Amino acid sequence: MDKISRQLRIYNYLISRHFHGPKEFEKDFGIGLRMLQRDLKDLRDAGVINVKYDKKEDNYVYVNDGRFDESAPTRRREHLIRLNRLASLIANLTETDIEELEHYESAVEEYYYAIELFSEIPEGETEDERSEREDLLAFTLEEGLPEMPELADLKAEYYALFPDSYERKRQRDFKALSDAGFELRYDRKYRAYIFTTG
Repeated sequence: MDKISRQLRIYNYLISRHFHGPKEFEKDFGIGLRMLQRDLKDLRDAGVINVKYDKKEDNYVYVNDGRFDESAPTRRREHLIRLNRLASLIANLTETDIEELEHYESAVEEYYYAIELFSEIPEGETEDERSEREDLLAFTLEEGLPEMPELADLKAEYYALFPDSYERKRQRDFKALSDAGFELRYDRKYRAYIFTTG
């Protein structure tokens, strides 16, 4: 995992879990205390999040969002700007409800299965059975396909956050999040971006 990917994962870890002591970071990220301290300093200097270690609780606790280090040398400043932008995406892009999507897909499958089932004419079907089957088919068709869940327009959300950005930068930022282990991809079936941090 490269530096920025690791720092983004650490940021997500900090904002999505209640407990995050040094041992958890070492175990989950395979990094030592010194590297963790450097990563936390970068997150603070990028104006993303500032945490302090509570020795009594053995936990890092939120202090504030940090302050962007305006005095950083050029190369480090570029890294901090990018870290700030990508962390802002993690915090602000609307996450896709994967369970809702799976429920929708399952309901669509059931709909087509019911149509197929009720359209088949079984051998030796009685008049009553035919009438019941046709009623079930009519009911299924009347109910129609389940309504597709509304997915957020993540591209529009990106430009709302960063109005001066351009398409190539947006593509690079989405790829950087994907490379960092977040699910961020365009789904052709839904004609929308899917995003999850978990």
